[in-house]
Amino acid sequence: MQIAIVGAGPSGIWASTLLARRGHAVTLIDPQAPWEKPCGGGVTTKALSSFGIFETDLPRTHIDQITIYFGDENSVNVIPKDPLAVLSRRELSKYMIIEAEKSGVFILKSRVTRIEPIARGWRISTRDTSLQSDYLIGADGATSLVRRTVSSGLQPEDLCVTLGYFIPGNFLPHMKIYFVRGFEGYIWSFPRPTHTSFGLITRSEPGWTLRAKTLLSNFVIADLGPDALERAEFYSAPVPCLGPLSWKKNQISGERWALVGDAAGLVDAITGEGIYYAFKSAQILAETIDTPDQYAAKIGMEIGRELQRAARMYKRFYRGHFLGGDFKKRTVQLAQRSRTLRTILGNLLAGNQSYLNLTKKLLFSIPSIGLDLVSGRK
Repeated sequence: MQIAIVGAGPSGIWASTLLARRGHAVTLIDPQAPWEKPCGGGVTTKALSSFGIFETDLPRTHIDQITIYFGDENSVNVIPKDPLAVLSRRELSKYMIIEAEKSGVFILKSRVTRIEPIARGWRISTRDTSLQSDYLIGADGATSLVRRTVSSGLQPEDLCVTLGYFIPGNFLPHMKIYFVRGFEGYIWSFPRPTHTSFGLITRSEPGWTLRAKTLLSNFVIADLGPDALERAEFYSAPVPCLGPLSWKKNQISGERWALVGDAAGLVDAITGEGIYYAFKSAQILAETIDTPDQYAAKIGMEIGRELQRAARMYKRFYRGHFLGGDFKKRTVQLAQRSRTLRTILGNLLAGNQSYLNLTKKLLFSIPSIGLDLVSGRK
């Protein structure tokens, strides 16, 4: 089968590689790959252990300590059982494209300008040429042209914005996450092999980008000093953050087409993490390409239920209250005094604790957390 994939991020490249290995003729279309995705670059333990691409010698920083802050006075250190990693998406994409070409994928470096349905397939026009395919895959991000052509684009209320700075230098393998009172989102500092990514994610409401950039700049200066911004490279990009109602009508496949990764809205609404879901959706699509009706159902079972639960928990996490205070603040304060709760937080950050059974896990952990608090066991 002739397959065209638009977008050479992790989901698009991985899908192209797996499909080519299955004998399909795959064209991967992207005007600038490999490119540096504007994001933190964090890769969860779950992703590291699930996909063979991470068993390579890709340059990365292994994270052995995470500090979570709420305001200036509350913080807790979390030591993950298995290290997370932070790596450059440009380096990841570069390595993956080499593997894709070895598998027989044809890389077309051009920008798609138009997509039209034709008898038994699609005509894709770019700035330089046009081609036909039997099957079309959209891996072109949150503002996907493929999605807008075959279905409907994500609405503003289902988008977050990330913005940040790449700051050159050598940094300790210490990940920092900051929550600020009244701010719906969080700020991060993720060290990479040659620089650090200092950024934030928040809902993309009118007027927020400029205020968020000011807030982030103040954090960078406070942590690294005023000279850091002079050497920094600024970035910004939209990220899917689907709400519960949007999940019910999120169409990710149809006749001779499918969406993967961000284009399919497959991102954790609370954390903005999408790398695991990018790879997983590509894998599921490759496995079901000959029985396309199974793709959406399998995504729903293996990914969708988890992400829908995250969407339902979003308001409680960012706007909720617990024990008379901000939910995030109380979580940090309790985790300071409870090693049981710190372990649960570590598993959440590593991707090893599902939202689906998180409430049950917390309920069963109440005696242990209570013992931590009463005995001072830290």
